Amino acid sequence: MTSRFNDIGETIDDFFQNNDKLLECIRCQRMIVWKHTSCTISCTHCGYILDIGRLRNAAPWRRNERICYAHRLWLRTPCCGEELWAFNKEHLLFLESYITSKLRSRKPNRNQSLASRLPRWMKDASNKNELIKAIERLKKKLL
Repeated sequence: MTSRFNDIGETIDDFFQNNDKLLECIRCQRMIVWKHTSCTISCTHCGYILDIGRLRNAAPWRRNERICYAHRLWLRTPCCGEELWAFNKEHLLFLESYITSKLRSRKPNRNQSLASRLPRWMKDASNKNELIKAIERLKKKLL
């Protein structure tokens, strides 16, 4: 377990905009790696391709539905009556670091940081063991 978590002010947009996203292919339900520098979402398993450059007016991310351009996030699992999800490995490791830490420090005046915006059920110490098990399930999906 991590002994200390230091919030340096990362936001959810940092994980969305600056990293690749792991999505579920809408055709074959296998994992797609959507490169954050790419204008296409493509599946190496079934050949599915979506040119997101043509979707100028579409919202890229629907948070409540865990969807990016009609594709569900790959890293999601039931946990504590909710759904634990992450965009990618970096996001998942951030959550793991936060949840497993014994001491958490926040950067002052950073109310928009991801750590400050995590839902209460993720911060609740009584959910820690179930959250750790859920994170382990998601880490296995990365293999």
